[in-house]
Amino acid sequence: MIISLFAMVCLAAQYAFPILNNSLKVLDEGNVLKIAERLLKLSVISLFMWLLMFFAFFHCGLNIIAELMRFGDRSFYLPWWNAKDIAEYWRLWNIPVYKWGKRHVYLTLFINHKTSRFFSILVVFTISALLHEILVGIPTHNLNGIAFMGMMGQIPLILFTNWLAFIRKNLFPNHKEFFDTIGNLIFWISFTIVGQPACILIYYFQWYADQRGVVT
Repeated sequence: MIISLFAMVCLAAQYAFPILNNSLKVLDEGNVLKIAERLLKLSVISLFMWLLMFFAFFHCGLNIIAELMRFGDRSFYLPWWNAKDIAEYWRLWNIPVYKWGKRHVYLTLFINHKTSRFFSILVVFTISALLHEILVGIPTHNLNGIAFMGMMGQIPLILFTNWLAFIRKNLFPNHKEFFDTIGNLIFWISFTIVGQPACILIYYFQWYADQRGVVT
């Protein structure tokens, strides 16, 4: 865990920060092509840092806590990297939080209060989006709603990948592997090439603008 955290700091200092710093002028100018180029550069570093974070926290950190507390259930994640759609990723990525949301929010609304399945899922994602906004916004001093909107934006992606699954099941029943691959590509592209780098750029630019405002 210590080695993973140290590697994240090194990647941030040696690669991520220079890319972000060089992106400020491009963002000020609004050059779409150059912004896309910076986004692709940043996506490589953010992917490595994201995977290191996952290994350090979910595999190392939670297992250390479980060992100290003699907690027997070590199912903190499942193979989310093979997720065939966005909904499956959220079911596999963070098992403790997924089970908590399913048991205390989704099933409570869906079974006890007889709400619709979509409304119950929407409430779960809204709570998760609020928590993400707090976890990201408070340390960066930017409660600007970007993390909240990023989480809520998962719902259209889930609906789209569910639609692809419906098309595959009813029109192309013999092409399951192909459609599963398409769903997995949508997950990886939306998270690692577009989603996370874009959020990082926005938060860094907002932080820089705030700092520049303080200085002036």
